[in-house]
Amino acid sequence: MSGSNDGSGSWSSRFLKVASAAAATAAVAGGLYAILSSSTSASSEMEVPFGSARRESKERDDGGSGSHPREGATTVSRWKKPEIGWVKLNVDGSRDPYKSSSAGCGGVLRDASAKWLRGFAKKLNPTYAVHQTELEAILTGLKVASEMNVKKLIVESDSDSVVSMVENGVKPNHPDYGVVELIRTKRRRFDWEVRFVSVSNKANRVADRLANDARKLACDDVCEEYLHPPANCNQLLLEDEIGCESF
Repeated sequence: MSGSNDGSGSWSSRFLKVASAAAATAAVAGGLYAILSSSTSASSEMEVPFGSARRESKERDDGGSGSHPREGATTVSRWKKPEIGWVKLNVDGSRDPYKSSSAGCGGVLRDASAKWLRGFAKKLNPTYAVHQTELEAILTGLKVASEMNVKKLIVESDSDSVVSMVENGVKPNHPDYGVVELIRTKRRRFDWEVRFVSVSNKANRVADRLANDARKLACDDVCEEYLHPPANCNQLLLEDEIGCESF
């Protein structure tokens, strides 16, 4: 009996040791699983803001492209009254190479109360490119504003590339170097302040109407000036003044 008891005791001891080792192993494995699960979860949670930050960065990059503030390079989507003491000149060019092979430019000057001060329309040579009609509109508008003795002028155009040409200049071998430099010289006059702003076509509808009408004039290179708005501009002027647009 004594021998049997010793064998049984030895077997029980070995069983307890094995069971204890198994329990310890399970505990370690459970701990490792918990740590790994926690790490994976944390990693997953970190991936979301990283992706969001990347998207936000791209959106900032997209939104910032072409929006360097030249003095209003950020495109304005609706016509707004200038500040008191300033006059706003909206200009536009127009060219139809298909129906009548005609070109023209036009513009309108308004004050801080949205009052019509002067308008103009000028028929141009049909060989003008679209951007050249825009440049001619700016040059003609500056001449009209100068004759009116305007001291603070905001020039709005819906051609961002033309505004960039005027702001930054072009190389001497550029085909439009002459007119661009003439505009820049007029801008640098000591007795007035001129700002250029790029706007959407919705903010430039009156000038667009005048530029289209200019193509129908009888003679090229003759500037028609309007002390009062043409009848077909009245509705657009009213919508600009009250801040709405037609549909």
